[in-house]
Amino acid sequence: MKLNGVVLKVRDDEALVSQTGTNECEGCEARGSCFSLSGGKSSKTEGWIKNEKEAQPGDLVELELAPAASLAIISSTFLLPVLLLTAGYFFMMNESDSVRAIGAGIGLFAGIIAAVVINRRLRSKKNFNIRMTRILEKTDCPSSGNNETMSNSEGNIQ
Repeated sequence: MKLNGVVLKVRDDEALVSQTGTNECEGCEARGSCFSLSGGKSSKTEGWIKNEKEAQPGDLVELELAPAASLAIISSTFLLPVLLLTAGYFFMMNESDSVRAIGAGIGLFAGIIAAVVINRRLRSKKNFNIRMTRILEKTDCPSSGNNETMSNSEGNIQ
């Protein structure tokens, strides 16, 4: 998952970045499910991230969540509840239809609870945090000589 942000402040080796646009998940049809299961909020976010590209306040940067992290989050959010629903159904396979339905419901409920817990724990892991991949636009501040930067024709962010 890639998104853009603007650097607001810099301290030591970290940058406070505010996400640009309305939401990093605005194009996804399943965003409501993700937010309800992960406990996330759909509001504009800002946070401190490692400033690997030496960005300065006002710079527009590209941010990315590692593919492995995305896969783990998607798996726990969507696949785990379905797997536990199926397991609950098959666990009650020799019972009546209503008991199988109750087993499936209990499995689904357990899967949703597990997804919420797992997603909250994943947020605290270092490898599951968003990182700065490149500087898209520099401000008028002196350049740090980073060859990976790209600037627009005006050279500043509006």
